[in-house]
Amino acid sequence: MAETLILTGFMGSGKTAVGKRLSEKLGWDFFDADPLVEQHLGMPIHEIFEIHGEPGFRKAEEAVVLGLLEETSRAETGTVVSLGGGAVTIPAVYERLIREPLVVLLDEDINTAFRRARGGKRPLADDIDKFQALYSERESLYRRLSKYIVDTRSLNVEQVADRIISLIHERTGIL
Repeated sequence: MAETLILTGFMGSGKTAVGKRLSEKLGWDFFDADPLVEQHLGMPIHEIFEIHGEPGFRKAEEAVVLGLLEETSRAETGTVVSLGGGAVTIPAVYERLIREPLVVLLDEDINTAFRRARGGKRPLADDIDKFQALYSERESLYRRLSKYIVDTRSLNVEQVADRIISLIHERTGIL
């Protein structure tokens, strides 16, 4: 059974970019949960929020993430999974992540995360005060379930990927 390395963190923390780079460096498969949710429902996230609201999005996200983690648990090659920022708020996903050995929190400065996330099509990233409040609600969830925390402040994608590989290798011998 191959390893699954799961990246979590708030919107704009760099999960997708770092996940892609990690998968390249490790020669592992890469899955980004948000595009999989879009594919599952056949529409972009901002439309999912408009039509189904956040509860509809979270329901689809739960099905996609749990299915993906089940699939990667049986994979023969390693996998890097980038979760959406709110996946940790779904009780069944949270409970699954608690049991996963390679969950990494990308801990980014809130202002940098907002700068990266705003202006796109992220329905929950249009107001800095709401963005900060949402981060405050989720921060303890990220920290409780993550086995590794990487401070990404002032690091580029390559440096973050290298730090994750070194950290996990030092502590487990994996990677």
